[in-house]
Amino acid sequence: MANDFTDDRDVKIFSGDSESNAAPEDSEYVKLINEKKGSRNIRRAMQLGASLVMEIDRSMPDLNSGVFALPDEFDPMLLHRSMLMVFSMIIGLEQYIPGKALVGTALNVFYDTLKKENPKLYDDMSATGSFTFYYLAYRRDGDPKRRVAQAFAMLCGDESSDDLIQVGEAIYHRYRHIVREFVAGVGFEPED
Repeated sequence: MANDFTDDRDVKIFSGDSESNAAPEDSEYVKLINEKKGSRNIRRAMQLGASLVMEIDRSMPDLNSGVFALPDEFDPMLLHRSMLMVFSMIIGLEQYIPGKALVGTALNVFYDTLKKENPKLYDDMSATGSFTFYYLAYRRDGDPKRRVAQAFAMLCGDESSDDLIQVGEAIYHRYRHIVREFVAGVGFEPED
């Protein structure tokens, strides 16, 4: 009777009391969102998340020029440069937006907009596994910019390449800085 889907004796019926079924952290987060729903800051966080996706599209050509340019043997690394750009923006959102609820809102809109506007890049985020390496590097002790750049070089196939590390540092710095400028331009209001 293990595969008898008509037997519902082991099915728990939802009681409708979402507060008692939610994890304590989840209910706090939901409460924060509900308190701020409709506020100017929430609308600004949503606009910020969507605007950053448009910045990704605008910035793609830049990833092949200037300080981001790589020697010819590294030309196929555009995917890795794109992944580092997106990761850097996400870290920037987490660092520069004031408040957990606003960060969550901006990130949700960012991911939703990216999935809609650039589904290939969105799918590549999961397929490459690079974010796992970037987060591990980011959370280790020391200089996050350097560690993330070393992870970038490793993902590109040559963790000892100074050229790759310099490009990784430049991408990480540039796109976190862009997010900081966007956040400053949004003008989040102080929370009570």
